[in-house]
Amino acid sequence: MNHIFRSAAAALMFSSSVAYAAPTAADSRSELLVARLMQENGRADMACALLADTPANSVDADRLYVLARCNASLQRVDAAIAYYQRVIALRPADANPKVELAAILVALDRKDEATQLYKATLPLLPAGQVSTQMSNLIEQLGRDDPASFARQASGKPWSLEFYAGLVHDSNINGGPVSNIVPAIVGGFPGNFILSPDAMPRSSWGATGSLTGSYVMPLNERWTVLFQGVLLGNAYFDTSDFNNEYMSLSAAFIYRAKDWSMSIQPNIGFSRQANRMNETTPGVIARFSRNLNPTWSLTGSLGYINRTVHLDHNRNADGVLGSVGVVAQVQPDLQAGADYNVQREHADAAVYSRRLDGPSVFAAYRINPQWTVVGNYSYSKVKYDEGSFFFPAREDTQKTASLTSLWDISSWAGRNMVVRAQYTQIDNPSNIGYSNYTRNIFSVGVQTQF
Repeated sequence: MNHIFRSAAAALMFSSSVAYAAPTAADSRSELLVARLMQENGRADMACALLADTPANSVDADRLYVLARCNASLQRVDAAIAYYQRVIALRPADANPKVELAAILVALDRKDEATQLYKATLPLLPAGQVSTQMSNLIEQLGRDDPASFARQASGKPWSLEFYAGLVHDSNINGGPVSNIVPAIVGGFPGNFILSPDAMPRSSWGATGSLTGSYVMPLNERWTVLFQGVLLGNAYFDTSDFNNEYMSLSAAFIYRAKDWSMSIQPNIGFSRQANRMNETTPGVIARFSRNLNPTWSLTGSLGYINRTVHLDHNRNADGVLGSVGVVAQVQPDLQAGADYNVQREHADAAVYSRRLDGPSVFAAYRINPQWTVVGNYSYSKVKYDEGSFFFPAREDTQKTASLTSLWDISSWAGRNMVVRAQYTQIDNPSNIGYSNYTRNIFSVGVQTQF
């Protein structure tokens, strides 16, 4: 395929030498497109040659970005740094140019400048791994069968639950296990020494959630279930990683004797450090069939559209699905397993990815006042393409969680429950800065109205 790109580039350069004509916007875009292809296919020399006539006072950030990258590949360090600085001035909210320039400065042993760039980049990066107890609550709203929820709530149309507690997170910033990150700079292998700010940071914090639901029967078969959740963490040591999440959904549920289905449009908003991070609308269809009094078969299929406000290269459309089984082993023990797949196409191929893997759970009521819930998930994550310095990223995320629910309402009233949860995340990756571990403990009190 490379010969096609080279032919396209040669044709553009030849046509410009045959006769002069004032370049049009279309010509400029075509030239930029071919230059990008040249850069991505290892022909940095041709990419730089195609864009050599870029005016010294150009404000075209896309052209300057390609020039920065091709000059870096050709080890024209001073030119690359100058172009990166111009791109950053034009697009201060873009994280990638800052990260790439910081890597060059680290390789040049200009660590103080790199550290300043890194600190400026932190607020631009997506939250990614927000607190896991938040994710667990979101998952309860998103993955549980809405029909089962509506059935349990049939005696009371509305429900409101409030939780407040403390959380300790050993790695609030998702820092890597090592400060040495192998990479390729200008075609040569090397190591980046990460700023101390990039390493794992632990902190205690306050955590809370408010969840609500309202069930509206339409007839004997159809029901509408409205759900909402608002979650948040505020860390005591720093506010840079404080985060909030809000989710709203409406499930249209059909229930028959032995099976049920639902269609659930939803939207989620996440914020970090008081800045909007992601907006993710979507829709998911769920199916559940009772095979016998013990076993049920479940399945889901959905679509999401993610907007990352601080880095639009990460904007993505995705499809997801799952198949699973749930077993009511005995009145006080329920267990289940499912296999999940997800495919995301991002605006930049380096962020497009595939995720798949199994998860299992078990919930056991030890006595009327004490219930424990265990979860374990294993997910393979593969990205489509590598970045400027690294190959295509591959992660293996393993998450184990144990939750204890102790009902103290007989003493405290108002459906009071003490909830304690421990979660461990292990995320080995072929990219050093994505290889991290995390331990999270939270404890608090929840009440339901």
